[in-house]
Amino acid sequence: MPFAYFMERLVFGFFDLKRRRRNQLVGIFLAIFVLFRFIHPAFEITMNPIIVLLAFIMGALSFIVIALIAGKFEEQIKQMNQSSGGLHKDNIGKASVALAAFNLGVSNMRKRKARTFLTCITLILLTFTVLSFTSVVQTLRFNQVPAPSDHGPRYNGIMIRTAQWDQLQEPAYRLLADEFGREHAVAPRAWFYGTQMGEQSFLSLRKADKQYEAKAMVGLSPEEAKLTRPQEALVTDDKGQPAGRWFLPGDVYTIILPDTIANALRVLPSDVGKAKVTYSGVEYTVIGILDTQKLKEFGDLDNEIVTPVDFIAMNKLSRGSGGKGGGDQGFKEYTHLEPDQVFFIPYQTATNLKAELRSIAIDFGEPALVMKKLNPLMHRLGLNLYAGRVTDSANKDPKKRGIVDRYSSIAATSGHGIELIVFPVIIASLIVLNTMLGSVYERIKEIHIFSSIGLAPSHIGMLFMAEALVYAILGSVSGYLLGQLASKILVWTHWLPDLYLNFSSVSAVLTTLIVVAVVMLSTIFPARKASEVATPSVERTWKAPEPEGDHWIMPLPFAVTGDQAAPLNGFLGEWFAAYEEYSIGDFVTQGVTSEEFEHENGTGYRVKCMTWLAPFDLGVSQRVAIETTPTDTADVVDIRLVIDRESGDISNWKRVNRRFLNTLRKQFLIWRTLKQSDRDRYLLKSGSNDTDMPVLKTLKPDVATS
Repeated sequence: MPFAYFMERLVFGFFDLKRRRRNQLVGIFLAIFVLFRFIHPAFEITMNPIIVLLAFIMGALSFIVIALIAGKFEEQIKQMNQSSGGLHKDNIGKASVALAAFNLGVSNMRKRKARTFLTCITLILLTFTVLSFTSVVQTLRFNQVPAPSDHGPRYNGIMIRTAQWDQLQEPAYRLLADEFGREHAVAPRAWFYGTQMGEQSFLSLRKADKQYEAKAMVGLSPEEAKLTRPQEALVTDDKGQPAGRWFLPGDVYTIILPDTIANALRVLPSDVGKAKVTYSGVEYTVIGILDTQKLKEFGDLDNEIVTPVDFIAMNKLSRGSGGKGGGDQGFKEYTHLEPDQVFFIPYQTATNLKAELRSIAIDFGEPALVMKKLNPLMHRLGLNLYAGRVTDSANKDPKKRGIVDRYSSIAATSGHGIELIVFPVIIASLIVLNTMLGSVYERIKEIHIFSSIGLAPSHIGMLFMAEALVYAILGSVSGYLLGQLASKILVWTHWLPDLYLNFSSVSAVLTTLIVVAVVMLSTIFPARKASEVATPSVERTWKAPEPEGDHWIMPLPFAVTGDQAAPLNGFLGEWFAAYEEYSIGDFVTQGVTSEEFEHENGTGYRVKCMTWLAPFDLGVSQRVAIETTPTDTADVVDIRLVIDRESGDISNWKRVNRRFLNTLRKQFLIWRTLKQSDRDRYLLKSGSNDTDMPVLKTLKPDVATS
């Protein structure tokens, strides 16, 4: 939309024919949209490209409606303020000032067509160069930190799970098994709670008249015997032989019980292989009994045992700690169910009973092979990986048995080819700098006119910044269009088949920011030179003279004609009187009076009041008088400010008066912007003896206050 507006102003420049101007603006916008429709790849993947146009139209209409409502509301507020307190606020909106600055910049560009055309070509080529030689790529950044391990690694491999033990997708296990299963052991782990996670439930195991309520079921595979080796925790008989075995391929309805559950169901070690346990209406053959205490010592690479997480206990701990943990919550160590609260069945049988896959472990056999397989795998998985390498299997201390590291992947954005555009950016910057400097020196007379009508040096500098922003918008959008068109032509004609131009949305945003930054930074110096031309003196700001003790006389840098002296006096008196009712603000006044006095050159006018300055806790108070006196020159009136300190530290008094002087200065600037009819209203008030007039009135002398 800004591009369409500036193009209409630059190419056509209609001012009076509003309907024709609106038609040209809509036509340019539709032409740009149609061009994007056929060359931008995003429209090829969207189902209905017209929705994009409708979205722009709805956005534009919404902006217009919001602007109308906000403008009407602001107008009503201004009318209410003017009716109660007079015309003491500027009526110039920031949006209208910005629009005027942009229009003035475009108008200057239209006057110098050749230079505008060449500068735009430079920025278009810069945009195309940045788009062609740079790209923004989404990458993964990997973090490696040592993982705490009380048990040490039990295998050379990796363990894959989410940070918060979320469910893994079943295809993840199948893909890993297809890729590594022929040469290495791939062991899945599945959990089943019988109800929703975090809710308490029980799974009933029966044998004859005995029954045991377990809290969860674990599905493990025969490959687990090569990784965590839980078969080493099987109880032994009188001869020291394991009572039973681990799961074998082909096992379906088999079960391994912890010794606590086996004792509750009266399953003895001698009954292993013969005893039957019923779960969910199906009989399972008991093929092993695990020693609960030994199983607790078999930790995985994440320093946690293979039993399911006790989410109920974790929720209680989280509530007890007040939800603390924040960013470390994903890497905290979880509390698991005790081994005597679960039972084990084959993995495939468990998944048929709706058990959920929670982790996958892979044994690569050799420590060197772990790192070789880990790096490619990290680029494919956005999960936490725990990598274990056994370096000293004979060490009796489990912690010194090997190394366990935790790997996590974080999405990151990186830019490529930035070094290739350094010199084009420098060349474009110098061209824009030269263009804007030439514009400054060509418009010296115009700058002086702006200064004479009251524009501050900073405002004059902003005019050139607005003109530069027009260049930036036109150059960036046109360059992006050129880049998209060039990319499309290369695809259609099969020229340079090995060249791929990256015009993604992120690249477009980066390119636009680079072009805008180049143009705006190159314009800072010319804008400063323009503001210096507006105020050629060494000191660009007015400085108040130093006070003499508690008495401060300041000749103000404003002058009015003789017929404006009385209305200005009434205008300032009305403004001071309005602050008698304020409880907050820059200052508070009391006892505002307006009076006439005789001067050697004629009649003078004075506004007096008692003033307290913010911040009020400093206790700064003073008596203020603004005197408007005629000079020796006919019809010229001088204005001076007289301040007498009543209370407060003198350093604070001088410091807080800066804000007061700035606020007073704005009132003089507002007086210059008033219409003649508004000034006549104050003139009538000054000549009236009506006691209801809020400004010009004769009162008895002020009573001293402190």
